[in-house]
Amino acid sequence: MRLRVASLPIPFRARFEHASAVRECAENVIVIADGGDGHRGLGEGCPRIYVTGETVPTALAAITRWRTDGIEALKNLRDIEAWVCAHTDDIDRNPAAFCAVELALIDLFARRAGQSLENHMGVAEPVRGIATSAVYGTGETAKFLKQAALFNLNGMRDAKMKISGDASRDAWRASLLSLCGPLRLDANNLWPSTTTACDGLAAVSRHAWAVEEPVAARDWPALAEIGARTGLAVILDESVTRLDDLGKVVPGPRYVLNARVSKHGGLLRTLAMIEAARAAGLAIIVGAQVGETSILARAGLVAAKAAGADLIAYEGAFGTKLLSRDATTLSLGFGYGGRITVNALGPLGTGLEATPEVEQACA
Repeated sequence: MRLRVASLPIPFRARFEHASAVRECAENVIVIADGGDGHRGLGEGCPRIYVTGETVPTALAAITRWRTDGIEALKNLRDIEAWVCAHTDDIDRNPAAFCAVELALIDLFARRAGQSLENHMGVAEPVRGIATSAVYGTGETAKFLKQAALFNLNGMRDAKMKISGDASRDAWRASLLSLCGPLRLDANNLWPSTTTACDGLAAVSRHAWAVEEPVAARDWPALAEIGARTGLAVILDESVTRLDDLGKVVPGPRYVLNARVSKHGGLLRTLAMIEAARAAGLAIIVGAQVGETSILARAGLVAAKAAGADLIAYEGAFGTKLLSRDATTLSLGFGYGGRITVNALGPLGTGLEATPEVEQACA
């Protein structure tokens, strides 16, 4: 088995802005696990310096090191589980890199076993379908109004809005979106303190039910106080990347986990995170990295199914609605109401195949 690796900076159809970054193209690491027996698997990770401290070069370097260490000799899911246990600290430092490798391996092994990704991972299919939320960046007003019109015409009322820090603009936008359906806010660690966060949320909080990452990651006392003072649920994203982060949460407000497969270091660690969060009484949002391709979105669907009745939102599968092209021949997307369309997926593994561009890029 051989791992073939590349980064594919696919341009966006339109720039996406939030408090931590402005993006115009995908930032990823894509892996093809070539089994040498006609089977292959696809994996993707999205390094984010402000989430896990990774960049594309550091992720590629980590994968090169793991290849030297023998990761290409793994033969099944049990081997991956053993590797994860033996390399926990290294994966903690390079979760997106390992996510790309792990997904490719699991996809390969599932195809060899004649199983779907869900069956191979022991994840049950949910009774109800999965729908994606409308997600609004901090771009100019004309773009926001156009997005609001398109999302609502498509029946997508559940929304996530990025906070810009301009209190009057944020309040106006939130008031408009809240007329259509439930709204949650994402501050992307915007404010430096509890006081500035509460002041910034004063005008906008009455239009929403939750706020995501208002202050620096893992500032547990501040997160608890902000939840208590604003009455908002607190969504944990950058603050919970590793399993032991959950044990440090300060009791107080209602907490929600935003689980993202890339930031947690692959599907195995994400499923363990979701299980622990559910046991702790947290609701689950399965989030996405801005600019992820259908490979990572497909993994997010497995995580969403694992969350079961505790899943309250899914944020992936934007595919070619954001990207100018996808990394797979079939692009995962959503239809009316944000419902995910998966009927055309193949029955084995992820059900996805790499485009010729990806095949050529992966060395």
